[in-house]
Amino acid sequence: MKAVIFDQDGIIIDSESANVNSAVKAFKKLGITIKEEEKDWIIGRRTEDSKDFFLEKYRFSYKEFACIKKEIYLELLKSAPLFDKTISLIKELHKMGVPIALTTSSGMESVLQVLKKAKLENVFDVLVTYEDYEKRKPHPDPYIITAKKLNLEPKDCVVIEDSFVGVEAAKKAGMKCIAIPTGYTKNQDFSKADLVVVSADKINIKLLNEF
Repeated sequence: MKAVIFDQDGIIIDSESANVNSAVKAFKKLGITIKEEEKDWIIGRRTEDSKDFFLEKYRFSYKEFACIKKEIYLELLKSAPLFDKTISLIKELHKMGVPIALTTSSGMESVLQVLKKAKLENVFDVLVTYEDYEKRKPHPDPYIITAKKLNLEPKDCVVIEDSFVGVEAAKKAGMKCIAIPTGYTKNQDFSKADLVVVSADKINIKLLNEF
């Protein structure tokens, strides 16, 4: 292991609630009540990733929906809880001089908001947001781009993820991956992960060096 790459949503901040609830509320403003199982198309994904799925099922203006959702999401994000154990791990790795990166499906605007909230503004060596790539997770591009920015081979990187699509992206990129399922993702398939743990305090430098 030469570098550790962290996902943001569901790993650093419990933003899945804000992500899902902002979509549900945006749909309701448009007169649509989505089904419980349809929320799986929202979890761990950007709004664009589920666009075709919902447009096939409901009639609505996607542009209007996306605008409403973003406004609600950024407001809900302000009160979203942080994962303190992950933040402690990030700060410990930074203190030890281990290269660390953030690779997320979120945009730079929300990333900067989260990093400020978590007091991690000057900790990451590399930030990769959805503005940096065209094909999103589960496509490997986000992690391949991250490895290039770190000047490392993918095999030398360990990824910390919370969702199936994130694990899939990391493994397709040729990286090792540790999964930390959340309440929203606990029923997803994590069989491709190299290790599954309940929280970030189960991860330390000794464990990471074994990858």
